[in-house]
Amino acid sequence: MNATNTPNRIGKYEVTGIAGRGAMGMVYIGRDPILDRRVAIKVATNTGDSSKRGKLARKMFLNEAQTAGSLDHPHILKVYDAGELDDGSFYMVMEYIEGASTLRSLCQQDNLVSIEKAVGYFRQTADALDHAHKHGIIHRDIKPTNLMLTRDSRIKVGDFGIARRLSAEQTQVVGWFGSPMYMSPEQARDEELTGRSDLFSLGVVMYQLLTGKPPFEGRGISGLIQQVLNSEPTPIRELRPEVPERLAAIVKRCLEKSLDRRYHTAAEIVADLDALKIAGDELEPTTPEKVRILKSLTFFEGFTEAMIGEVVKVGIWRTHPPGHVLITEGRSDPGFFVVVHGQFSVMRGDQIIGAVNEGDCVGEIAYLAEAGAKRTATVTAVSKVTVLQIEAKMSEWASLPLQMRLNRAFQQALINRIMRANDRLVWSASKGAAADGPALRVDEAGGSPGGRDSPGT
Repeated sequence: MNATNTPNRIGKYEVTGIAGRGAMGMVYIGRDPILDRRVAIKVATNTGDSSKRGKLARKMFLNEAQTAGSLDHPHILKVYDAGELDDGSFYMVMEYIEGASTLRSLCQQDNLVSIEKAVGYFRQTADALDHAHKHGIIHRDIKPTNLMLTRDSRIKVGDFGIARRLSAEQTQVVGWFGSPMYMSPEQARDEELTGRSDLFSLGVVMYQLLTGKPPFEGRGISGLIQQVLNSEPTPIRELRPEVPERLAAIVKRCLEKSLDRRYHTAAEIVADLDALKIAGDELEPTTPEKVRILKSLTFFEGFTEAMIGEVVKVGIWRTHPPGHVLITEGRSDPGFFVVVHGQFSVMRGDQIIGAVNEGDCVGEIAYLAEAGAKRTATVTAVSKVTVLQIEAKMSEWASLPLQMRLNRAFQQALINRIMRANDRLVWSASKGAAADGPALRVDEAGGSPGGRDSPGT
């Protein structure tokens, strides 16, 4: 087929336009007349060539059709059909993705995506690789240009031309193939590969997506291969400090040269990424990390790890910006809060009456009261804050030992609050302050468990 002339039809498919030129030929936009859907039709222009190069191209083309065609996953580019034209060239019919791009342009320092988006692309690709590996297929060429990105930020893994099917009996594409910058050490040594080779390549892509720089660089192919085999990349956080430590650790584990230290399956990567639970650019800690953080707070003194684990299981972990209103006077919002990080002001009417600081609880009296109890103060974030919120009634989720411990913690919070209020009255009297004197500043209100003067909050 002459690549310069657009055909009217390829097989049963009507050709409606040109999508672009691929590495192995032309890609047309077409329509399936039976199913009435748009498709992409890739025609390998040199597969009819009887030369050694043509035979290799034909083998790679058929390999892609057979491997990708056997997979059905939302993040793998679907192959619907394949066939041979009169001139001996082959075509492959795939799903059409309008307005698609690849990750290549996003791997530049001046065009980096948010950490949240990068993690999303990471997770989608790992999930696709997990599906392929479970079906005995190793991609062997994971790189930014083979990761298609739709307009709504969905990854589509494509180009299975040199993929290896572990269960296939027929001759496949063998030899030293792939892109040196994204090769695993075992691939660079031309050794037998497992799915863990794809995970190394994915780690290279993610390193580049997060930093705008490849983890391995060298003069020429031989220099680059030496880097892949022998050098450790610059730590991600040195290049982009805002990358969370746990995310950097996930990428680092993908890039381990030792197979034993590297992730064994893509499913493990998916699980670790899911544990990040990104909200904006904030990473919610894992359950063990939450237990460790809460155990260090004043409110949870005397709680066992098992008790704190119960709290974490039912609690809602949230981060809010300065100015966020946590509790509104006069409303009957459910639950109480423990301040994990940051500071709140407590106001009754238009007067500041106290502050709530890290390790304090707030809202527990209304929580313990009958349903519908009104809040007696407004609690507003002074700084960026993180809180743990408990909404469910204590009797519905807490064990008896935990209920007793929580009640003691609430009592201690109230005692501390009364003592602080008494100290302020004494201080005011010693200064000759009138009963209608100026309101306390937030930094005067201090902070201890329940460090505010509003017991009914």
